[in-house]
Amino acid sequence: MSEIAYRDAWHRKDPVIERDAELLWRAQEALLRDADVGARLGEICAAAYRGSQLVGLATARIREIPPLRCRLAMFRCLIVPEARLAQVASRLTVFARDLLEAWSKDNPNEAVLGLGAIIQSRLLVEHNPYAVYPDTKLSFIGYTQEGYQMRVYWFAHARISKYWPGDPESTMSSSAQSP
Repeated sequence: MSEIAYRDAWHRKDPVIERDAELLWRAQEALLRDADVGARLGEICAAAYRGSQLVGLATARIREIPPLRCRLAMFRCLIVPEARLAQVASRLTVFARDLLEAWSKDNPNEAVLGLGAIIQSRLLVEHNPYAVYPDTKLSFIGYTQEGYQMRVYWFAHARISKYWPGDPESTMSSSAQSP
């Protein structure tokens, strides 16, 4: 497999990446029938290209995660079948993670404390039993109601809530203050 180029697409509205992303989603049947394609395009974070062919796409949606009392960039990654065994997913994840961490630090009002992922790849779960994935540093934190692993990478600048049960001075809101 030839060289893979990783491209920043977070909030860039790159028409080439957006066109290629929609074509990839449709070819891989990765869009629900009633999916809001415009909203999904707004979530594109990073793209992996081999030459002019999109072989991997990362998206992130900023979401409140009540059990963690914070906001996370919830990450998804789609890799074409012929690139799945070439470490494209891990490298794209690290590339996107680092982009999102820099963006979060530069945008403290967004209060995004980390990258979250629901692992839906059976192959990944079966071949990587680590509590912390060695390459991406995503840490296991539990299971969804459906039984999928949930993992988080906490940004270095993230600070968690100082909430303490019963303490009237505590707040349940989170912040992403720099040290």
